[in-house]
Amino acid sequence: MNFDWIKVRAVTHSDKVAIIEPAKKREWTYHELNVRAENLANYLVEQGVQRGDRVGVFAPNDVAIADFFFACIKMGAVFIPLNWRLKPLEIAKVVEDSGTKFIVNAVNHEDRLENVPKEYIKLNIDLPEYDEIVNPANHRPFESVDLELNDPAFLIYTSGSTGTPKGVLHTHQSYRNNAFNEILSFNLTEELRVIINVPLFHIIGFVDMLIPVLMLGGTIVLERYFNAQTLNSMIREYRPNTLIMIPTMYYAMLASPDFAPDVLESVDLIVSGGAPPLPQIAQAFEKMGKPIMNIYGLSEVPLVTFNRKEFAKENPAAIGQPLMNGKIKIVDDQLEEVGVGEVGELLVAGANVFAGYWNLPEENEKVFHEGYFRTGDLATRNEKGEITIVNRLKELIITGGENVLPSEVEAILNKHPLIKSGLVVGYDNPKYGESVSAAIILNPEARDYENFEAALDEFMMKNLAGYKVPKLYLVLEEIPLNSVGKPDRLEIQRMMNEYAKEIDDPVNHNK
Repeated sequence: MNFDWIKVRAVTHSDKVAIIEPAKKREWTYHELNVRAENLANYLVEQGVQRGDRVGVFAPNDVAIADFFFACIKMGAVFIPLNWRLKPLEIAKVVEDSGTKFIVNAVNHEDRLENVPKEYIKLNIDLPEYDEIVNPANHRPFESVDLELNDPAFLIYTSGSTGTPKGVLHTHQSYRNNAFNEILSFNLTEELRVIINVPLFHIIGFVDMLIPVLMLGGTIVLERYFNAQTLNSMIREYRPNTLIMIPTMYYAMLASPDFAPDVLESVDLIVSGGAPPLPQIAQAFEKMGKPIMNIYGLSEVPLVTFNRKEFAKENPAAIGQPLMNGKIKIVDDQLEEVGVGEVGELLVAGANVFAGYWNLPEENEKVFHEGYFRTGDLATRNEKGEITIVNRLKELIITGGENVLPSEVEAILNKHPLIKSGLVVGYDNPKYGESVSAAIILNPEARDYENFEAALDEFMMKNLAGYKVPKLYLVLEEIPLNSVGKPDRLEIQRMMNEYAKEIDDPVNHNK
């Protein structure tokens, strides 16, 4: 089958503007997007890239991400949007695991590829050389290959239970069906106009926004980096009819001195992903007559549920009900369904579920059960069928829309000679939803250390992405234990929240 849908859009919406790039002061029509991708596909073949090869893009939001994704579809390669916020060692692990040997990058992030073999780094998308390769004025037609529904389309990396990277493999069936479900459930049309300011290495930016908007024939304003200072002015200038952002961004919108309700004049639909919006944020938008619709998804299943406007008013913390063509159930430890109001693990099934983790057959055996994916999230369902996430079964911390696995941070923290024992939890933060913190027991020699927090910060920043580094350290004499002798994370989290309240500015306490 031919899944080259951008070629179809290039015919049906030839002269319509598809992508606007304010940072580079340029815009691209659907016809131009297709030509750029065909030129690039020819170039990749000439460089020896073959069907099934992995191609990585290490760059902020840029039309080049769309170029490479569409070129990979045309030639049957596997696209990988690499996370430029990771540290060099983390990036090198992803490159090694995926087998990516063709990587393009942007000027600003070149230094973070220092641990990647130099021969893998092929192009800089910010240089004239790249512009010449994809130049729509020099069209080189490309004959798209036939693909199967279960052929791999792209890999997005997330952290595993041991802190090692895991490649989430999406096929042409899973990502296309996710777009179909989203379009049908939200009644989206070709009039859709959005600003994408979340990174395109995230599932919400790439799969839940860029793909369905372009598949429909809508228009994207692609912001290279999120900028809280210019957010409101961008909305005023480009007049999107839909906002899809993470709670941190909505917080920044309201907190900005240039915010006024007329910023939202053009907006008909407001969606929050990554984590539920804080109650005060949800209330503020509700008062303006612009309720926030909460959605829930994962890298493995990009969009699972949405909280419709009428339900969002009554229960803004809920993640709502399954999208069209999706199935969920909530189960106990024996994987038997629980009743209304009972807590259990959320399981998801549907054609938009990922194909499995890259090269991890044993892990795949654990996470799939009778056709359902085990999300690892604890949830309840009420009489109306609305679902609410109660807790993270794997104790994931979501800070500003970024996922942080405590075990990954703990593995680094406990290597420091000043630390006898450390345990990482999230604590409440009005700006980021949650922030990363660490309860620590210091070694005796640390007692006389003048500024142990600065030493820990320096060490952690060298080994982890900035958003994973603890923003708060709580020194304890002993780690509280629960009734079965394990660290009591709920009690530690309670203590951390109390400690955070005692500090005037906990966000910047250590930084």
